[in-house]
Amino acid sequence: MIKSSYIDNINIFKNLKDETKEELKKYSNTIKLEKNEVLFEEKEKINNIYFVIDGKVSIFKINENGDRKVIFILNEGEMINEITTDKKRESSVFCEVFENATILKYNINDFIKVMEKDFYLTKNIINYMERRNRRLYRQLKNSISIKMDKKLAAKLYRISKEFGTNKGEWTLIDVNISITYLSDMLGCKRETLSRAMKTLQNEGLVKLENKKIFVKEKGLSEYFKK
Repeated sequence: MIKSSYIDNINIFKNLKDETKEELKKYSNTIKLEKNEVLFEEKEKINNIYFVIDGKVSIFKINENGDRKVIFILNEGEMINEITTDKKRESSVFCEVFENATILKYNINDFIKVMEKDFYLTKNIINYMERRNRRLYRQLKNSISIKMDKKLAAKLYRISKEFGTNKGEWTLIDVNISITYLSDMLGCKRETLSRAMKTLQNEGLVKLENKKIFVKEKGLSEYFKK
């Protein structure tokens, strides 16, 4: 059984009945993973539902050429995988630890039993998946017929909204993302990403200092919407 504070820190567990929280604590387990450890692989059968207690994980696909396409970086409090009633229960993505993480784990069948008793939990999950789908739609929109500098501007804007720390006129992207990792997120070559980054630097929208990325959120938003 885990500490109740862990339960309270999971986004979809907020505002639930006390009895539901007790059930969630009863069925819970935690695991600690280090950076670059794989939680699950594509096509792997998954009998658990996972949440991020602390740290970060990345969700990605690998194409036929072996290139990685990062879909999400998930932060503290977020649900990692989908709840499925499909008998195969095969994952459609990979999940890897991006920063050392503590993961909350439930057996899917146990979790579904709790959902059946509290509609608010089910409603919270539906709302969460709707928001995740909207993020996917934005990614799809930004991947079609848009120049790489605008794709990068849109991606940096979204990342800064999730992981940004205000530093005066700049926003520090407070997560360790390299040029190579950004190219994985956008599905392009590192050289192409570097050229797009240089364009945004020349526009005064991005600056790199000591391997940290600083952005001007408003400027990026206006740039990729032009």
